[in-house]
Amino acid sequence: MTYWRNHPAIIWGILGWWGTLGSAFGATSVPGFSPGLSLPQALSNTRTDGLGALYREGTASFLNSMVNTKFPYTTNQVRERFVASLSSNKAAQAQAQLFKMANEGRMKPRP
Repeated sequence: MTYWRNHPAIIWGILGWWGTLGSAFGATSVPGFSPGLSLPQALSNTRTDGLGALYREGTASFLNSMVNTKFPYTTNQVRERFVASLSSNKAAQAQAQLFKMANEGRMKPRP
């Protein structure tokens, strides 16, 4: 997550103007934020609840899945799990923890 937060120009280079939370995850609404929130903004949000963690870790997982073929989740899996966990703060927190483990290399890579 820190890498992406410190390199927003790379995000722009990968996604261009598609670099918003709504466009990345196909979500028309995201609780607590506008779907137009940029990915760098999602990475650096300061919310301390499960949704804030999901936006940070989910965004990092989304970007990692795009550039690393061995990342534990495919890009589609990240999108699906992100959107599915928006249903509650508890679900968001649980998924954020799984994304964090993947982002930190603490999950088995894809074959």
